[in-house]
Amino acid sequence: MSPVRNGVQWTSRVSPRTLTLALLVATALSLPFAFAPAPAVAATDYLLMSRSALLARPVTGTAWLNMREAAQHPGTANLCDPDNDHHLRTLAAALVYARTGASAYGTKARAGVMAAIRTQRVGCNNATLALGRQLAAYVLAADFARLSGTNASTFRSWLSRIRTKIIGGHSIWNSLERTQHDSANNWGAYAGASRIAASLYLGDTSDVSQASRIVRGFLGDRTMYAFRANLTSAAVSWTCNNSGTVYTPVNPTCTKSGINVDGASVADISRGGSLRWPPGSTGIAYQLDAIQGLGLSVELLSRNGYSNAWSWSNNALQRMAAVVTRSRASGGTGWNGTRTARQMPWLLNLRYGTNIPTMTSGVGRAIGFTDWLYGGGASTAAGQ
Repeated sequence: MSPVRNGVQWTSRVSPRTLTLALLVATALSLPFAFAPAPAVAATDYLLMSRSALLARPVTGTAWLNMREAAQHPGTANLCDPDNDHHLRTLAAALVYARTGASAYGTKARAGVMAAIRTQRVGCNNATLALGRQLAAYVLAADFARLSGTNASTFRSWLSRIRTKIIGGHSIWNSLERTQHDSANNWGAYAGASRIAASLYLGDTSDVSQASRIVRGFLGDRTMYAFRANLTSAAVSWTCNNSGTVYTPVNPTCTKSGINVDGASVADISRGGSLRWPPGSTGIAYQLDAIQGLGLSVELLSRNGYSNAWSWSNNALQRMAAVVTRSRASGGTGWNGTRTARQMPWLLNLRYGTNIPTMTSGVGRAIGFTDWLYGGGASTAAGQ
């Protein structure tokens, strides 16, 4: 419920003198905040969605019950484990709190965010991949759960540093910022999503702008950002121009050897081998990872000042999704085979009006519970 304007309840039974005094007191109380910088989104909204959109989500049905169940069993935080799902269970608790106001879930979510900070260690294996997959959800949880006071100050301070901190675990991709800059695959996609979420939370519009340009470059716009990392020979075989140095991570529209490679994330799909159709199952699995990281990035950007993000590079994410759909139609791997593959269909269908088959989403990698967030709360299909 919105607060009473200026803290004053206006009624015809209150005298003008009383009203004047009340207004002066309310105005005086508000002065310390009058010159504060504007937040990234309206105070009543969240980074991921508006308050009204959240309150329109159901509190019945399978999707809601699954999310609430996940919120009740958070597990243990570990920012060094790429496969940990504590971040998503913490996000689930924050979403339940934001939707219902049940204080126990808010307490659980805020505790989960603070617990995660203590688990980040420099030098752990695949440190940046683990951080990239998890950090965005912790940021969103802090936002939905309205982290405040000393905890908020501690989290913001840590968040500001962790974006650029060298945390090791890989010879090149050893910080979120550097990984987004240099990695033309799912590592960069996840790092970008977490960097964007963190910078939006901090109100760092300059860093969001820089990160958004890299997203645009990943999706196909070399005028915004040109990736220069050399590709493997297998990845080169998937590029439209047979170049390992002048390419876009996501292919534009083109055909090679009679194969439609439009929308292929070349460094990811080539994990299943050199050009062939249908792609190797491992290649589609990594393509789906890239779609999840980029999909979350684009959704966050579209909600926070980049309203046309879903249309970038001729609807690049829709074209990426079509690769998975074509693979399945040719007898290869498709949607919904893993928890990662079950997240983006709900969001892609909503944003593009597509009809990708959906299943109960549960947890994913960088995001989860998309059936509740973006769907009707029930599956529309069960296959791939």
